[in-house]
Amino acid sequence: MLAARDDQQFRASLASRDIIGQAKGMIMERYDIDAVQAFELLAKLSQQQNTPLHRLARELVDIDHPTVSEF
Repeated sequence: MLAARDDQQFRASLASRDIIGQAKGMIMERYDIDAVQAFELLAKLSQQQNTPLHRLARELVDIDHPTVSEF
């Protein structure tokens, strides 16, 4: 049971890391800044909004690239 929980946490961490990377890349392109500056901006926004970094990153990506819902 512990191994299953650890695997689930590992997968969630990878997904969070991926979405943060996507948001960071979008910010880098849009504002012509480097990776460190983009991450610092995300971290600052996360603190100001009292929102977890991965959630803020998800919102930024979803706004710029909304998923198509099936009807």
